[in-house]
Amino acid sequence: MKKTISSRTTLNDGTEIPFLGLGTWQSMGKDCEFAVETAIKNGYVLIDTAQGYNNEKQVGLGWKASGCARDEIFITTKINNPNHGYKPTRHSFMQSLKDLQTDYVNLLLIHWPNIKEFNLTIETWQVLVELQTQGLCRSIGVSNFTPNLIERLIKEINVVPSTNQVEFHAFFYQKELLDYCQNRHIQIEAYSPLARAKFLDQDTLNQVASKHNKSAAQVMLAWCVNHNVVVIPKSTHEGRIVANADIFFDLNDEDMAVLDNLKPQTRLITSTWQPPEW
Repeated sequence: MKKTISSRTTLNDGTEIPFLGLGTWQSMGKDCEFAVETAIKNGYVLIDTAQGYNNEKQVGLGWKASGCARDEIFITTKINNPNHGYKPTRHSFMQSLKDLQTDYVNLLLIHWPNIKEFNLTIETWQVLVELQTQGLCRSIGVSNFTPNLIERLIKEINVVPSTNQVEFHAFFYQKELLDYCQNRHIQIEAYSPLARAKFLDQDTLNQVASKHNKSAAQVMLAWCVNHNVVVIPKSTHEGRIVANADIFFDLNDEDMAVLDNLKPQTRLITSTWQPPEW
């Protein structure tokens, strides 16, 4: 069945997540509020934020301004690394709920693993399991985790994450990670799916875009969705928000093979928290 903006995929806990969402990293103040409200009014359901983005209050104001009922919106937030550990995780999450103006989130993630003190990350995962049991979050998952770290987490607490949010785009096709997560029934969610707009003028990409009468950005997002990856492109501009939703078109096997092999292949996101095996 052809995907549409309303299409969802089912996580390993039975929750359904939209294939398209709005990312809000670096969206601040009134711009963030406008972007969230605009996205929802243009058919977006999933809104992604994080404690570390320092904009949960603006996301809360934005979804409220949209006029949509809470159960019509899918809100994701993430536990910031300084908040790892049992008590800090729980305390910070309660503040997130207050800032987001909601009594639950649809998806709660560990934003980054704490490699040096992984015991704190394990404590955080335990809290997430408890919060899910209590109904304060519908699904729980991780972000920026490698297969090795996911296995370490599962070994300590026998709950498989529903989601792994990672950098994933046509110029950083993490096929091994995608295969691992699909085998584990863990949904890959792509942040920076447009590769921070660094390669939108790449010739091969634009040849495929011209073939479909789409933009290079739309093809990059469609490529992700055709791999059954959830995408959360960030924008605060109404025109781009609308255009980023026009991605549900067919890429055939030849198109996908070409896009699977674009060059250069490069990671763009680095962090002091990144796993050493990156």
